[in-house]
Amino acid sequence: MTGQVQTGWHAALWRALRLAHRADFAWVLPWMARLPLSLGYRLAGWRGRFNAASGRDWRSVALGFRHIQRQSLAGYRLLPGASTDQECLAWRDERFVVEARDEYEACLIARRRVAELNCSFVPADAARPGLLRQRGLLLLTPHFDSFFVGVAFLARSGAKINLMTSAVTRDPRVDAAVQQHFNHKYRGLEHCLNGGQLLDLESGLRPFYRMLERHETLVVLGDAPVLGDGVAMTVDFLGAPRTLAGGALRMAQRTGSDMGGYVCRYLGPGRYELALCPTGPADDADTVARVYRFFSQQILANPGRWWAADLLPNMPVADDRRGVLP
Repeated sequence: MTGQVQTGWHAALWRALRLAHRADFAWVLPWMARLPLSLGYRLAGWRGRFNAASGRDWRSVALGFRHIQRQSLAGYRLLPGASTDQECLAWRDERFVVEARDEYEACLIARRRVAELNCSFVPADAARPGLLRQRGLLLLTPHFDSFFVGVAFLARSGAKINLMTSAVTRDPRVDAAVQQHFNHKYRGLEHCLNGGQLLDLESGLRPFYRMLERHETLVVLGDAPVLGDGVAMTVDFLGAPRTLAGGALRMAQRTGSDMGGYVCRYLGPGRYELALCPTGPADDADTVARVYRFFSQQILANPGRWWAADLLPNMPVADDRRGVLP
């Protein structure tokens, strides 16, 4: 009987959490995006701290257990220099705050308030129309800090910017309000991209090849593990030779495109800094190594702002260094 009562309470608590989760994405986040920026960012921080305390993440709610909280902590423990559990726990909590801010920024984008946000570029001349090129450009970025709104800032160069997305947000287990949030987020960003598109990887690779062949810029998340029988590459990343998804690199190489990387750092309400890694030919191993060295430096300087630490345990360390990009 006691077990049945506990099971009943557990089910009731999850039902209540799901209802609150739905209201949060359907009503609270859009309301926050209507407020003055200073207040909206403050509320986003409070919301993130609540998520950290409760272990709430849209993927965890979809599956019914707090796996992101547990897996993120496991990922942070794998970072070089992770000295104490207390430090790793602080990083884990911060990643929930950063993710919550990303969700708030997505609503600002959906409401077309990007023009109210300021972004400086590093190097400073990166804001010129330098992304208008004679070759395609693959720009990688990790799930780090404010990478998504950074795509809109890249378009201020005048170039057509495209973004590879994923259909995972339309999984039937994901709450309808969360699915709607992502749809508004993606469609809102498209208004900022000078005619660029957001397309799902699952729809096929041919459209992405065409983008690069037309000398456009394609942004792809560069910190994803290999899925199934996907293309793999091994690079020095976060202190070890790790195996990551390599399909985007293959596209860039086959289209004769250049490759680079960026991170977008949050400085304060409405203020950002976008740092670009120097580009180079995608078929040059030094280019790829430089991009991942840049990502490693950025993440290790601020581990809590890398909100994909839960993926690190799924990026196996290579048994030896043969085939590792230098």
